[in-house]
Amino acid sequence: MNVGRVGFVIAALTAIALAVVHLRTERTRCAARTVTLESEWIQLRRELWVLQTRTARLRTPQRLRDRVVSLTTDLVAPAAEIESPPAARLASDRP
Repeated sequence: MNVGRVGFVIAALTAIALAVVHLRTERTRCAARTVTLESEWIQLRRELWVLQTRTARLRTPQRLRDRVVSLTTDLVAPAAEIESPPAARLASDRP
């Protein structure tokens, strides 16, 4: 073999090695970006969930008012139901 062929083979192998290194670094860079985007997506889903629950809590009083209006009944305090006398006496109620 002459020196020209050996030099060409060495240059070709060097180019292939550099291409492989470049492709591996790009793959690693893309994988890191993918992980970053996935974590941002998870964070945005959490924020959406928080906003949805906050919106639901804010709508609840309006829904209660709408139900009261639609049922056309007056609100009764829970204490009023407790103060009413029992309908029947039990045998264990005797002194």
